[in-house]
Amino acid sequence: MTAFTRCCCALLGSLVVSGWILGCGGSTEPQTSKAPKNDSKKSTPVASTSEESSGESKSSASKEDTPAESFAPVKLGGGDTSSTNTTAKKKVPPEKQLDDVKKALKPIQVVLGPWHAIIDKTKSYEDLQWVWDWKTDRAQPALALATKEDGAYFKTARLTYLVEDEKFQMTLTDKDGKQRVLQGTFTAEPTDKPGEDKKQTPQRTYKLQLTETGDAKDRWQIVMNQQDNNRYLFELAQLRGSRFVRFDTMASQREGTSFALDDSDFKEKTCVISQGLGTMQVSHKGKSYWVCCSGCKAAFEEDPEKWIAKFEAMQETK
Repeated sequence: MTAFTRCCCALLGSLVVSGWILGCGGSTEPQTSKAPKNDSKKSTPVASTSEESSGESKSSASKEDTPAESFAPVKLGGGDTSSTNTTAKKKVPPEKQLDDVKKALKPIQVVLGPWHAIIDKTKSYEDLQWVWDWKTDRAQPALALATKEDGAYFKTARLTYLVEDEKFQMTLTDKDGKQRVLQGTFTAEPTDKPGEDKKQTPQRTYKLQLTETGDAKDRWQIVMNQQDNNRYLFELAQLRGSRFVRFDTMASQREGTSFALDDSDFKEKTCVISQGLGTMQVSHKGKSYWVCCSGCKAAFEEDPEKWIAKFEAMQETK
């Protein structure tokens, strides 16, 4: 073998060995290339870097996979309970509820007493009577309306106030015997204005709009439109498509004379139960008291001690 040949063989062998060495050493580069850029200068072993990067990728993947609309479960006895607090209703003790209902209905009790109603569509007449109802639900008193005969549109109605919902509710039985439940609030707050008589007796006005609950197509809406102490309108409407259309009006006129509203004017004639204007007397243990309607009279006779105690306590706070 010539010197030239031996030189070429030596050169070729060194190239093969170098290639083998480079190939083996290069097999570790894919692992180091996977390490985060900010860890490239650290002396941490490659295996440790791989675990950290895989942990970070799992964490980021779990955040991306969580739906945007998902919610954390509510924890009993702790955690964020704001969503439940908004819907939870406070329980009102029966005695306090009775007082709150009576207070809410006080501006409306101007309707107490007998009335003559004129039905606008038929020009017919009806006799109506408003009284306090303390017996149907002792913790939920109401102003009850009854017709002496079957009415043109309803037989009875019961108006009360839902303390927890802060809404008025009227439950009425229509002429066909169907029970309808309507709820609502004032669209015109109760206001007392001086009357046109010599004493300028305060005259009360308000508008209370009540809409039948539920999603039935045959729904009613009633607006109690108090025009003064002796006149109010029942404006009756029915759902037609997407709005309520008035189908009749009952105009009621009070029997008798004007009705005082200022409590100070009632003096000894203040109703021992409703604090309205007393129209009849009752007695207990030789002492006389005033009540405003037959409903209050019945409630007094059933439990006179209770109402006298409440009335006297109220007088002491004035």
